[in-house]
Amino acid sequence: MEKGPKKKRIVKCFLPIALALVILIISAFALPLIISYHKNAYTKTDIIERDNEYTVPATDPQPEEWANVTLKELETDDELQTKAPYTLADGLDRNASFGRNKNALSVFGKTPIYKTEKKDPNIENILVLGTDSRDITKQRGRSDAMIILSHNKRTGTVKMISVLRDSLVPIEGVGWNKINSAYSIDGAGLAVNTVNQLFDLDIKRFVVIDFNGVTDFVDKAGGVTIDLTQAEVDYMTNYSGGKVKYNIGPNRFNGDRTLIYMRIRKIDNDFNRTARQRKVIEALAEKILTEKSITEIYNLTDFAFRLVKTNIPLAELTSVVGNIASNTLQSNFDIESHHVPFDGTYTFRYYNGMSVIFFDINDAKERVNKIIYG
Repeated sequence: MEKGPKKKRIVKCFLPIALALVILIISAFALPLIISYHKNAYTKTDIIERDNEYTVPATDPQPEEWANVTLKELETDDELQTKAPYTLADGLDRNASFGRNKNALSVFGKTPIYKTEKKDPNIENILVLGTDSRDITKQRGRSDAMIILSHNKRTGTVKMISVLRDSLVPIEGVGWNKINSAYSIDGAGLAVNTVNQLFDLDIKRFVVIDFNGVTDFVDKAGGVTIDLTQAEVDYMTNYSGGKVKYNIGPNRFNGDRTLIYMRIRKIDNDFNRTARQRKVIEALAEKILTEKSITEIYNLTDFAFRLVKTNIPLAELTSVVGNIASNTLQSNFDIESHHVPFDGTYTFRYYNGMSVIFFDINDAKERVNKIIYG
């Protein structure tokens, strides 16, 4: 007669112990990642209210020889892609990386991130900045990759919008300049504010990664498979001086070759280069979410924390990644990909001696919001 109640008492006594063990195991598993994130990647930032109204800077009067010039394509190129064969050593120091050098110049400048009204509680927009600094101890470098990463918490969907680095835009306190100069002038705050003002967005979080960090991460992930066109095959073969054989279609890349691929611009233009950058991100994300074990993902996550700088609280990051992973398990992994300026809305011009992309900002603002918010 006492067997039932006695069994219940045993279960009741064992339950707190089992729960404590589960918590202990989870803590032991997660604690190193939490420490790594806060030590290497995360810096808390205050999102502050503006104390003055934003005023669009006036454009500078242009010399007559610049004012009405329309170019077929940007004529300047600072990527050291002017001769062959090429080597990765052409101006690229592998140690110029957040993960390899602890004396990097801060990604923060004097400009704070200004608070903007949240447009949709289900949608989180993050600005991803990829920098090209040759010496991270002395300069931030320009953000030659700028991607608005939009995550819908309700649907689990992800959208990426690349902002072309040579786009001529108003930058507060600076004037009109290429959009990639905002980060180099005064850090992540000025870059985020510029994108928010330009496209009427509500970004408050950012991630900064240098190109060498991408290289190291791809190697750590075991490489990535990318489909190449004939023009890309020819370019990359030439880049190696004929030493590396590439094929039309799928190619397995290590980190160095991935970086070369992501920087290709000479065979077409910067629009296609940003498409290649998004393509690499999509391929890496799909590989990690669909092919890697829990232990491998854990190790890759810890490694990634050493390569980036961000102001995303860990709880928010965990929520976003968990939501995307859950959505991936329920359906095929898919990222919607775009670029701005949009086709047919821009021209190549000179401005203050710079070759820039001149585009319809109001049209771009409307289209970006339609893509993100529907």
